[in-house]
Amino acid sequence: MFEPLEPKEFCSKWIPIKSDKKPGEYGYRKECCKLLALLTGYNETSCSNWLSTPSDIPNLVPLYLRSVDILWQIQEVLPSQVNNFKE
Repeated sequence: MFEPLEPKEFCSKWIPIKSDKKPGEYGYRKECCKLLALLTGYNETSCSNWLSTPSDIPNLVPLYLRSVDILWQIQEVLPSQVNNFKE
């Protein structure tokens, strides 16, 4: 149904939007781990391991991250469309 989205790819897309950190900048990985931990309920150490060892990622996490990605994309588009209905 959904194409899985790896944590590294999820972070490269959303961390610059959510925390204004770019890949390679100081603090980027920490922000990525904090966001992944918040979304998945795993601790930041586990999330950090996923970035360096993709084989450690639980099977459902990439599917869950794809779902979050889709919802966040909808939220980015929806407000402008909803405001158009008010006019």
